[in-house]
Amino acid sequence: MNQTIESVRAFNRFYTRQIGLLDEGWLDSEFTLTECRVLYELAHRDKPTAAQIGASLALDAGYLSRILAKFERRKLVR
Repeated sequence: MNQTIESVRAFNRFYTRQIGLLDEGWLDSEFTLTECRVLYELAHRDKPTAAQIGASLALDAGYLSRILAKFERRKLVR
């Protein structure tokens, strides 16, 4: 079952990148889909590290770092 779930998640990540959904505001919010995904992971993990989130979402470390810095400036994370 875990392999099936991981396969579906990988498929979803691939196609959201391919069709450009990662750069649009999610549900007319000021956050992109990627930023929402990062916020979700932060909220639903116990003391997550950037490396864990980056690996889980297949994000470039530099891109994730910029997202987290933006969240810090907005006081969404510390």
